[in-house]
Amino acid sequence: MFTNRPGCTIYEKTTINRAPAFIRHITGPIYWEPSIGITVSKGETDGKDRAEQNSIFVSVPSASVTYLPKTDDRIVGEIINDESPPVTAHTVMNVKDLRYGSPKVQHIEITAR
Repeated sequence: MFTNRPGCTIYEKTTINRAPAFIRHITGPIYWEPSIGITVSKGETDGKDRAEQNSIFVSVPSASVTYLPKTDDRIVGEIINDESPPVTAHTVMNVKDLRYGSPKVQHIEITAR
């Protein structure tokens, strides 16, 4: 599979002693594609009902998977050593496990905002 980054950092959202916490996971090479967009409500021209629809698409080859993320985890497009996610981290919205079929195309897909 085609990759364009050496890896990413995923912060698993969990609870330790009834307090929110994050566990850091690092992947191998990945494909990272940002998407920038905006949604305008029908009939609005004054700009009040515009909402950003920025998102991130990440494809992680099967060989690079170290942890299967879940909704509400955080993801950063580079390998960092911080124990908690930075404010620039994206929230995982959807994960598709596509690790079946030919070993050359097995991967997981992550969509984040």
